[in-house]
Amino acid sequence: MLTGTVVLKENHIQLITDLLGDIPAADQANYGLYYYDTRYLSCFELRVSGQRPIYLSHSADRNYIANFQFVNPALVLPGGTRVPRQTISIRRARFVDAHTFQERLGFYNCNQFPVNLDVTVEFDADFRDMFAVRGFAVQRLAGRIGSSFGAEELVFSYMGRDKVPRKAEIRFSMIPEPLSANTMLFRLHLEPHTPLSVTLCVRPLAGRKRWSRALKFDADLERLAQSYRQWDVECTAFETNNEFFDRSLLRQSRLDLRTLLEADDTSGANGAVEAAGNKVISLVPSAGIPWYAVPFGRDATITALQTLMYNPAIAEGTLRFLAQYQGEHVNEATEEEPGKILHEIRRGELANLREIPHIPYYGTVDATPLFVILFVETMAWLHSDDLYRAILPHALRALDWVDNYGDMDGDGYVEYAPHRQGGVFNHGWKDSPDSLQYDDGRSASLPAALVEVQGYVYHAKMGLSALVASRGDASLADRLRAEAEELRRRFDRDFWMPDVEFFAQALDGDKSPVRSVTSNVGHCLWSGILDLDKAATVVRRLMQPDMFSGWGIRTLSSLSPNYNPMSYHNGSVWPHDNSLIALGMRRYGYEEEAAEVISAMIEAGLRFPSNRLPELFCGFARDRRFNSSPMSYIKSCSPQAWAAAAPFLFVQTLLDARPSENARVLWVNPARTSLFLRYGIRHLRCGERRSSFTVRISDDVPRIQSVEGGVKVCSETALIE
Repeated sequence: MLTGTVVLKENHIQLITDLLGDIPAADQANYGLYYYDTRYLSCFELRVSGQRPIYLSHSADRNYIANFQFVNPALVLPGGTRVPRQTISIRRARFVDAHTFQERLGFYNCNQFPVNLDVTVEFDADFRDMFAVRGFAVQRLAGRIGSSFGAEELVFSYMGRDKVPRKAEIRFSMIPEPLSANTMLFRLHLEPHTPLSVTLCVRPLAGRKRWSRALKFDADLERLAQSYRQWDVECTAFETNNEFFDRSLLRQSRLDLRTLLEADDTSGANGAVEAAGNKVISLVPSAGIPWYAVPFGRDATITALQTLMYNPAIAEGTLRFLAQYQGEHVNEATEEEPGKILHEIRRGELANLREIPHIPYYGTVDATPLFVILFVETMAWLHSDDLYRAILPHALRALDWVDNYGDMDGDGYVEYAPHRQGGVFNHGWKDSPDSLQYDDGRSASLPAALVEVQGYVYHAKMGLSALVASRGDASLADRLRAEAEELRRRFDRDFWMPDVEFFAQALDGDKSPVRSVTSNVGHCLWSGILDLDKAATVVRRLMQPDMFSGWGIRTLSSLSPNYNPMSYHNGSVWPHDNSLIALGMRRYGYEEEAAEVISAMIEAGLRFPSNRLPELFCGFARDRRFNSSPMSYIKSCSPQAWAAAAPFLFVQTLLDARPSENARVLWVNPARTSLFLRYGIRHLRCGERRSSFTVRISDDVPRIQSVEGGVKVCSETALIE
């Protein structure tokens, strides 16, 4: 997470500024206007009579819109007129939409005399690839960056070595006077108590596109706001008796998740639609702001799984997007293999030139079985014949990868080892270089078979077996079930550590257990691969103080010699990790423990800025004597997709909401907990139907009331009234 920044995002546009709203020319490290991984503005600075205005405050809680409030410093105008400090209001109101960054500079003179004010705005563009900006790659520019100024616009242009012309076109509502090739002067006459504004619009363009329309600040902003309102209408509405949760953490998650969605053409994932000549525009989550605002296979899949009850359209879009980029060939440079699901995709000049492997890059071991799980779970919610036909071949190819490429040595387990120098070293969700270690601090030998990945494979094969059986393919269903049961038998034998009474984090290159006690095993509760007796042992262990910090379950036991609560994966707490573990606890019937984990995560989220769950936070123990708060991790993404999506899965887990019978029935078994005593669920989608209902818990008895819509709501534990 960048400190001291304001970040706005919509679709493929991202704006990163300092707290004054500037992109400082003197600090080229991170700030800028980015579009498809390219920086289109590297400088954007406002000055009033040659000085920085005095900052008062800013607001940017809706991620696409921001306001900055300033006042003037003391000024002496030409002719000797003195303008006292704090007598002119200066406001910067801005937003980013799918195509532009727009800003309105507003001025209000509170003096009793007119003021002539010189306002300058300095621009620059360097068209650097984001990987070069961050220092991860060297970018050799093709040539000079051109600039031109006409009657209404300033244009920066660059022809990349990838032969893609790029332009930043800047238009103004008032014709400025150019002071240099990139500095514009506006001479403003401010009458007393009379507002005056100047609007500018920046449009990044790649390829041969042209911009022909006029400035429409208010209309464009209203259109964008309406798209957010429409999104809320399309999603399930959650309301609880905890208004603070509803109006803070849950509201922020809704905004963050919508901000992180990107619209992509996925026609290639559906041959029938493509043949008909119609584009399919799908929504897929990008991973996080600011540096991972692109689709990641693992992150998108887990985010989509977390939000099935909220809006299964996210899952459908994610499936189509990932299917379109599913591996076709063996390519060691990108670690692509037939059937494999991507790790990350980039679209800047360095990717186009193949100077970075993210075209896409496939260095992940878990995204492929997770893709199959997402397909199975999405079909349960949507029961879509079209989606089944479109994605089933890709799911089968994914399982072919599991059996033929993921199992590197034929021992029945999916392993990983890096195929390229400079690629991701560890290919699980804990992908930092030190996340898989022996007790003495040495990195575990590779190839390694991660414990949670075997659970994912089991989950994928069992789930797909049931799905194809429901569609009449008994032979395939029997084969997949037999393979899953055999995996479960061997897994219980090889990963269990009797002396520790826990499962190993992984089997290393010598098939020896990596004996760390980690949260990874909690994912195996979700996947269902654990026997009942060992599941009980795992749940108890995860809730011990060395694993449960009071704010959530740590990634690594505090008893480990490698424990560091301030590390990325060796003792920190991750919301998405906890959301899957809690779901797994509920699957095995441990609703009290699941509710305790969820309660801790919600309480943590309510203590972070903006009431937002970050990507991760430090694993320090909760100190109730001093009413401690969870400690931020210094570089976590915020917002981050699978953290923003976690609260939706928390609600689903507490309700134990599960569709069945071709998405015509929704089973709801509310947990008996004081965390929430009432839930209002509105416009929940199952298949093509919608349903609304209320859950109340009084005298420890859950009651389901006011069921409306086309989905039947049933329960094994609650009264239906």
